[in-house]
Amino acid sequence: MEKHDSPTLTKTDLAEAKDLDRRLAQAMSRKDLDATMACFWNHPDLAVVLGGNVHRGSDAVRDAIRELFDQNESITLEVNEVTYHSSGDGVIGVGTATYDLKPSGGPRRLMVERWSDLRRKIDGRWVYVLDHTTVMPK
Repeated sequence: MEKHDSPTLTKTDLAEAKDLDRRLAQAMSRKDLDATMACFWNHPDLAVVLGGNVHRGSDAVRDAIRELFDQNESITLEVNEVTYHSSGDGVIGVGTATYDLKPSGGPRRLMVERWSDLRRKIDGRWVYVLDHTTVMPK
């Protein structure tokens, strides 16, 4: 289910916002660290809240995602729903996603998260500059 609530969000920006989410889900599901990081701003001001921890800068985010990949034999990420809003020169995404995780040596589990992010077009491509996730209680 997708909604488009902002009259100032162009069709091109909306399509590119959706594409960024698609690229992230595919890269995470392949456990492709470089492709995953290509979705994020390569900058010390990047901020990602993951697993209850704030990771500042692309190196810290890379380390956190690498740890997630190392802890799981397989990961499947699916965006369940998202709403996009125009915000100055950026786009805010708000939605839910489901991770199907197969931890190394453990049983498969589903993890549902709520997320919000800010993305901007930097050097000709859309990237996440702020990403905040919260795992939903079971």
